[in-house]
Amino acid sequence: MATNTLMSSAVSAFPSLLSSSKSRFATALPLSSFGSNASARFTMTADWMPGQPRPPYLDGSAPGDFGFDPLRLGEVPENLERFKESELIHCRWAMLAVPGILVPEALGLGNWVKAQEWAAVPGGQATYLGNPVPWGTLPTILVIEFLAISFVEHQRSMEKDPEKKKYPGGAFDPLGYSKDPKTFHEYKVKEIKNGRLALLAFVGFCVQQSAYPGTGPLENLAAHLADPWHNNIGNIIIPQSISP
Repeated sequence: MATNTLMSSAVSAFPSLLSSSKSRFATALPLSSFGSNASARFTMTADWMPGQPRPPYLDGSAPGDFGFDPLRLGEVPENLERFKESELIHCRWAMLAVPGILVPEALGLGNWVKAQEWAAVPGGQATYLGNPVPWGTLPTILVIEFLAISFVEHQRSMEKDPEKKKYPGGAFDPLGYSKDPKTFHEYKVKEIKNGRLALLAFVGFCVQQSAYPGTGPLENLAAHLADPWHNNIGNIIIPQSISP
């Protein structure tokens, strides 16, 4: 009898020894409810930080939703939907901006900081990849950008379907990636992940330019690789008197 009782206790405790590292950080549950509540333990733990509870309004259904909202900005449903849309739009702009910064510098056509200097010169002429831009004066470009962006944003604001606002399809999906729902969801996740990376990259470009005015990211990278110990962000933050 004692032997049977000991064996049954060991068997009941054995699942807890096989639990993943994620579940060990989750809120502890009685062993008797292990089978029925195992899924709840996983879904209520934020994927971005083991041990952090997942906010109830972030259920993991949105692409790239890892339960990250430490400031709880998305508690209001209307705000959450707006934040999702804004993040995606900013991600797409950043994914256009980052290669637009890197490619001209890699081709030896100047960096993105110096590319703006023409705008500070009265009557300055805009250029792209070394070529003059038609109607390339600052007032003309500002008017064209204002009208174009206003039209696009107006058309997007007229759409009432939140998903259509973010993923309009049609002419914006010429290769038909959205036809297969499973594949489409995978592309959504990849897009938001790459977009977040691009946002971080652009912030890094801005910080580098502030630390070393007039320089581009590739120039900064080359200088860092040439002398990693002295050409880094610590060279700006740490006083020269105590740096190695």
